Amino acid sequence: MKFLIKSQNPVSQFIQITLYIPVRHLSQVRLQLPAWRAGRYQLANYVQNIRSLQVISPNGDTIPHSKLTKDLWEFSPDHVGEYQVHYEYYCAKMDAGSCWVDDEQLYLNFVNCCFEVEGHADEKILVEVDHPRNFQSCTTLPSENNEYYASNFQQLADSSFLASQSLTHESVELEGTVFHLWFNGQIHFDLTKFKTDVQGFAEKLIEAFGEFPVEEYHFIYQLLPYSHYHGVEHQRGTVITFGPAESLSERKNLNELMGVSCHELYHAWNVCQIRPVEIMPYDFSKEAYHEAGWMVEGVTTYMGDIFLLRSGYFSLEEYFETFEKVLNRESINFGWQNQSILESSFDLWIDGYVAGIPDKKVSIYTHGALIAFCLDAMLLDENSSLHQVMKILWRKFGKPKIGYTLEEVWEVILSQTEHSIYFNQFYEDFIAGNEDIFPVVEKHLSSLGIELGSKPKEDHLASTFGIIKSEDGKITKIHPDGEAYQKLMVEDVIKSEEIKDGILSISIIRFGRKLEIELTSSASNLFKDFFLIDKKSNQKRTAWIS
Repeated sequence: MKFLIKSQNPVSQFIQITLYIPVRHLSQVRLQLPAWRAGRYQLANYVQNIRSLQVISPNGDTIPHSKLTKDLWEFSPDHVGEYQVHYEYYCAKMDAGSCWVDDEQLYLNFVNCCFEVEGHADEKILVEVDHPRNFQSCTTLPSENNEYYASNFQQLADSSFLASQSLTHESVELEGTVFHLWFNGQIHFDLTKFKTDVQGFAEKLIEAFGEFPVEEYHFIYQLLPYSHYHGVEHQRGTVITFGPAESLSERKNLNELMGVSCHELYHAWNVCQIRPVEIMPYDFSKEAYHEAGWMVEGVTTYMGDIFLLRSGYFSLEEYFETFEKVLNRESINFGWQNQSILESSFDLWIDGYVAGIPDKKVSIYTHGALIAFCLDAMLLDENSSLHQVMKILWRKFGKPKIGYTLEEVWEVILSQTEHSIYFNQFYEDFIAGNEDIFPVVEKHLSSLGIELGSKPKEDHLASTFGIIKSEDGKITKIHPDGEAYQKLMVEDVIKSEEIKDGILSISIIRFGRKLEIELTSSASNLFKDFFLIDKKSNQKRTAWIS
């Protein structure tokens, strides 16, 4: 099989795709377009971007085809030979997992736009992308005899491609693996130092796991002129979108880019190969429900940051700042009272990547990272670590590409302790349950010589009255323990406010109605900002960092 992809008019943002299918038997041929992609457990319905599909027989005739579902086509071959499927795909979404075409670049994630042909999924697939001669290209696909190919559809769906007139390329070899760094867009930072820093955390990860899963890996960076932040993992690389590019001249923004880079590289082990059995292999035709969000993203979020500290890129102060962001995102979310992280993982397909209704769910990223931190601290007390667990999972499940169950993960964790009762209680309370994890995080931080402090949020509406609003005055969050929860609504717009004798008088617009509301000051701070204080290093902290 082969895909030929080109764009006859890039500013239209359409690409033209021809799929060549060798038909050896006169049976129905079915074409399944993926409905979602790896790394985002949400239906994307890529089919909405397809138009003008035609099937051409070996003798050049257009033959009928029919649709069986929203993204499954079928045609009946009348004789053996090579059939062609012609169609157009609209490439107008710029993020790390989509497709974008314009006069400056041709950027593809093949899972968006390429069909899986039933009965041919395990066959080698050739890929040819026709682009202007002055464009340079990069891809996570392997190549052979100057041709790109995928060993099977799973590999094709896990691959990206970028051709651009302004690509910058660097590379470094570590322990037999060549790491490529590709930059599309303006570079506003020291590229030599960036390469050294990436090399630093990559070396530390390879040292920790003992090996790297593949022989070639591509960091593909889309440095954009507007605000953006996204990353998607692949077995042989990652695509990362970040903007505005000029903001990367500041260390704090470069830290964000380095953070997502280390996060995605950790995925080369965790998720790309250490993967829940429910998504091993991927079935892109329908939802694949699992409860392992804290493992796939929580552990990766925590480990991505801690390895930046261990590699020396982060100072302890910078690591604290990153941890504080996690704490403060979690502190305003009360979804843990209503859903466990297991339930929120299962419900990713419903609303996992949107705000959703107030306080329904937890984030598999930030809440999962706090769970990972607590487990790491608990395991350190057992002369083990969370990384030791991940290393065992790599050998047992990741390297042989066997899907795990959460029961099997927990068995590995319990194998590292003689105090299983404490770990099982933690699981019941904070993974399967609805207990507040902050007191436990505080306890484990203290065991590392780190104090968890808090202060009222600077905005008195948030700290004293439990109201968080956007710049235009629209209320986005209301603390459930405040009086405002009984009187205000999310999306009320505050037009004016006045405090007198501890009473807040506000004028609001509620869906066209003007209302006057009075609120009494809370006796305690409602929304707080949390911060970390370095008290005194100890032996456990040394083991944690090293």
